[in-house]
Amino acid sequence: MGDILGLPSASLAGLTIDFVEDLMNRFLGLGIILLVFLVVLWPAGDQVQAGQAGSYELAGEWATFPTGVEFGPVASVAHTAEGIMHVLRRGEPAFFTLDRNGKYMRSWGEDIFDWSHGLRVDRDGFIWATDGRAHEVMKFSPSGERLMTLGKRGVAGDGPDTFNRPTDVVVASNGDFFVTDGYGNSRVLKFSKDGKFIKTWGTKGTDPGQFNLPHTIVMDSAGMLLVGDRENHRIQIFDQDGNFLDQWTHLGAPYGLYMAPDDTLFMVEGELDDLLIVDGRTGELRERIDGLDNSHWVSMDPDGNVYVAEVHEGMSIKKFSPR
Repeated sequence: MGDILGLPSASLAGLTIDFVEDLMNRFLGLGIILLVFLVVLWPAGDQVQAGQAGSYELAGEWATFPTGVEFGPVASVAHTAEGIMHVLRRGEPAFFTLDRNGKYMRSWGEDIFDWSHGLRVDRDGFIWATDGRAHEVMKFSPSGERLMTLGKRGVAGDGPDTFNRPTDVVVASNGDFFVTDGYGNSRVLKFSKDGKFIKTWGTKGTDPGQFNLPHTIVMDSAGMLLVGDRENHRIQIFDQDGNFLDQWTHLGAPYGLYMAPDDTLFMVEGELDDLLIVDGRTGELRERIDGLDNSHWVSMDPDGNVYVAEVHEGMSIKKFSPR
């Protein structure tokens, strides 16, 4: 090749290589700066270490037990309107009950559960629980008497009177209730207050209205159902007839949900072990608290304290108090 701009071809080749290398290094540096900017400043909610500044602070030793008694592995936790805490354990006995100050009151529920899973307390104080291996949904009185059992113990099925590893329950203001079903099936079932089957919706998949492990369900103040579609990493929203309304795909894997009276949604993101505080009307992430351990369920008492159940041995409910 002939000379260009008075330079030999070999010199031009060397100059071109140096120029390209310099240009690549400049772009690499700019790329690193841009990546740091996105990671640090991207508005994905405030990241708060447990116990650091934020809307909530981690409480210390808050529960009081008799000598030799401890939570053990906890599946879920729920509160009455008066602040009584019920704890569903994966052990015998199945239930612990604590008073508003965290003092142990009693244990109950021996020889009932095979694999404890979800726990809720409705507005009338009735206690609802699911058994993921016995394939049952149970309703108890406030004193612990079993009032209703749905499903056939030890029998997995997908009919109107059978479940396959059900996970959670939510009760509407008129007494109708909804069951997420669950690990084996991929559906939601609706029942009347007396346990009569009304309808079901959902199949396994990723489309709107389909599920891959519906793990938890809550209801907002307008009566809309929010279903934690765990393995699809989304929350799906339905009306009480099962009509799909919306989905939120930006929050991660919903293991546990709790809807506060003001429609603040608390979500346990079980894969990252974070507690998310979300606007339950819009899905906007307000705050993220990390530092959990095998987190599974979440509840709130009337004083605004938030409790996260952790499925491991030892002290396994973390309490977060509002600042």
